[in-house]
Amino acid sequence: MTITADKNRVSVMLVDDLPERATRVAEKLRLEGFDVISQLASPAGLLFQIEQHQPDVILIDLQSPGRDVLDSLSIINQHNPVPVVMYSQEGDAKYIEQAVDAGVSAYLMGDVETDTVKPAINVAMAQFKSYQTIRQQLDDTRSQLNKLAVIDQAKNLLMNQHNVDEQGAHKLLRKLAMDTNQSLPQAAKSVIQILNKP
Repeated sequence: MTITADKNRVSVMLVDDLPERATRVAEKLRLEGFDVISQLASPAGLLFQIEQHQPDVILIDLQSPGRDVLDSLSIINQHNPVPVVMYSQEGDAKYIEQAVDAGVSAYLMGDVETDTVKPAINVAMAQFKSYQTIRQQLDDTRSQLNKLAVIDQAKNLLMNQHNVDEQGAHKLLRKLAMDTNQSLPQAAKSVIQILNKP
C-alpha cells in the first residue's frame, strides 16, 4: 500500500524563536490536520525559505519581529502573496498598520496559543481570500477602464481625421478589428499608432 500526501492539507511555515513553544504549536497544528512543512527559529533568509517551501500559510511569532520581517513579507505580498498570521508583543498602531500593509492577514497581540492557532489560521486564510478577490476585481476594473480609454481615444482620432460621428468611428473600428482578427482594444491601439504618426 502506497501512502500519498493529502493534497487538501494546508501547509504551514512556522517561524518562532522559542523552540519549546514552536514544538508545541507544530504538534498541535499536525493534530488539527495541518502539514507543518518548515519550522524556522529566526526570520533570517525568510524570502528564500518561502520560495523553497511554497507554504499555504505562514505563522510568525517572534519576540522582536523587526522591520526586515515586514520588508520580506511586503516583497512576498507583491510577487507571490500568501496568508500570514503574526503574533506579536508590538502594540504600536503604526507598526500594526505597517504589518497589514506588508501582507499580514491576521495580527494578534501576545504569544501564539495552541488552542487558538487553528481559528487564527482559518481567519487569516478567509481574510486573505477575500482580499485577493477584491484585488483581482480591482485589477480587472482597471484593465477594463484602460481598454475603454484606448477605444475612446481611437474613436476621437477617427472622428477628427475622417469626419465621422461617434457611431461611424465605432463601426470603422469594429470593421478593422474583424478584418485584422484583433480585439477591439488591439485595433484601437493600431489606429492610435497609425493616426498619431507625424
